[in-house]
This record gives sequence, C-alpha cells and structure tokens, in this order.
Amino acid sequence: MSAVTRPGFYRHMAIAVSLFSFIGFARTYYLRFLTDLPPLEALVHWHSVVFTAWLLVFIAQTRLVAAHRVDLHRKLGIAAMPLAVAIVAIGFATAAVKATMPRVNFSGLTSPQFTIVGLMSLVLFTSFLTLGIAFRRRAAYHKRFMMLATISVLTPAASRIVTQLGLREHWTYLVPIFPALFVGWCLAYDWRKQHTVHPVYAIGGAALIAAWPLRLMIGGSHWYQPVGEWIEKVGSRLS
Repeated sequence: MSAVTRPGFYRHMAIAVSLFSFIGFARTYYLRFLTDLPPLEALVHWHSVVFTAWLLVFIAQTRLVAAHRVDLHRKLGIAAMPLAVAIVAIGFATAAVKATMPRVNFSGLTSPQFTIVGLMSLVLFTSFLTLGIAFRRRAAYHKRFMMLATISVLTPAASRIVTQLGLREHWTYLVPIFPALFVGWCLAYDWRKQHTVHPVYAIGGAALIAAWPLRLMIGGSHWYQPVGEWIEKVGSRLS
C-alpha cells in the first residue's frame, strides 16, 4: 500500500474490520481455550494465523500512512506479498477440506456446491489486491482497492456472527449484509467528504455486493457441480 490518505477514516476502518473478525471468530478460535470445543486441525490454525497477520499488517499500513511514513509503508507492503499469497493458497486448501466434512447449511447447496462461497471470496480478494498493487502509485485508487480486498474476505466472520445470534436459518440473507455495511460506510465517507463517490467504491463495491447472489447462482448451476466435486477431492487428499 502507498500514498497519503485522509487521517482517521482508514485507520478506523482497519480497526473496525479487525474487531469484526475477532468477534466473529472469538468463540471458535481466539477464545476457544475458554470453551470445551475439540482441538482444531493444523490447517485451520495456519489459515487463522495468516488472516490475522493480514489484519495486523492492514492496521499497521494505515497507521504508517497517517504518520507520513510512506517509505516504511511501501517496504511493509512488499514484505506482505508472500502473506497475501499464503492467504489465497491456505484459504483454498481450508475450503477444500471443509467440503469433505458433513455440515448443516441453509443455502440449499450441497457441500461441493458450497465451495463457491469461499472460492468467490478468494477470487474477489485476489482481484482487488492485484488492482491495488497495479495502482500502488495512485493513492486514491490504491487505498480503496486494498480496503475492498479486506472487506471481501469477511464472509466467514459474518457467517459465525449470524450463527451466534441464533439466526442461522436466515444465513443466506443475513451474511451478505455485513460486508455490504462496510462498503456502505466507505461510500458514505466518500460522499460526505467529496460529494461524490470514487469509481473504485462505486464499481468495486457494487461488484462485491453483487457477488453474493451470483455465487449462490453459480454454486447451484449444473456446470459448477464437477468443479465443486474436484475441490472436494482435493480436500480429501489434504485431510
């Protein structure tokens, strides 16, 4: 990440998405030691470690820019690239392994079809991240792409929060509301400060929100079934 940003907003957003993720995974991961839940597989720990590290880097990056340490911000951004690759690789492996496990979901999708949920999040994350890197010298674009990249992988935390609220039967409709609220926060900030919405948030935000019903449509299509089954087979080999 690079470039000078307006003070406050992106620092607050970085903390907000990190806090949201912590709340979502508090019981099942961060505070798991306080429960009687069984131990987790090593792959789940790796997945949690790399994603937590990404959030910490994201917070650090926004603070470095606010402190006008763009030099360190750029160096940390380069150093964090292997972390981004690890998020995608381990995220895919985790989704594949979970496809082999029996689960109760209210999406109407089978386990192989349900792999589209995690796969779409990784596609969005990779796309926004790639664009963020490509526009690293154009601050207005770069910071927004990086923000959308982080919002795009909040679905698992949102899913757990919906479950904790006892609303799991409404999972399909409630989970996308949380990422949409973060996108709406970004849109509102742009409008309040500039009386216009930046195209990255307008187009990218719309794509992020539209990706939710799209992924369910893709998952339920006849052509995705073999893709999901292949991912399930990969998970069988990894588990």
